[in-house]
Amino acid sequence: MTDAAVTAHPLTFDGGAVSSKPKLDAGMGAKAMMAFFAILAIALFFVAYSVWSDIRTTGTHPTTWLPYLLLGVALFIALGFEFVNGFHDTANAVATVIYTHSLPASVAVLWSGVFNFLGVLVSSGVVAYGIIALLPVELILQVGSGAGFAMVFALLIGAIIWNVGTWYLGLPASSSHT
Repeated sequence: MTDAAVTAHPLTFDGGAVSSKPKLDAGMGAKAMMAFFAILAIALFFVAYSVWSDIRTTGTHPTTWLPYLLLGVALFIALGFEFVNGFHDTANAVATVIYTHSLPASVAVLWSGVFNFLGVLVSSGVVAYGIIALLPVELILQVGSGAGFAMVFALLIGAIIWNVGTWYLGLPASSSHT
């Protein structure tokens, strides 16, 4: 046998402590989990306060809790859609950056989230208004009715099924654009 010189990869030390590959299977730390739930609690408080102040501003006195329960279900389904949309479109947006090792996976996903949020803040809503223009006017005017809630639930659940289906089948479809 001959002795061969083995050179280590420049980013890997003897113990394998540093690697150029992203650690995608590492879980969230306790601080990150606490920060996530704190932001979620603040957002839920903001939504509840906004609904309460809007009702108070109109001067109406609610006679039943059913519309608020349905609104809560609609918001929960909308958050579910946003979650599915996030992992669906973020994967498409950052795949090249992560694969080429231009950025670490956690930084790429964080940048994607921040700039998606900034896009929502500075957008004009033209796409949303275009989609609303396709819907029947009667249902838009009666969104508080049973048919209106059924329309909103059907749209959101259909979008979730589309996202999960294209993700599961590996189809490169953008849920934001469809």
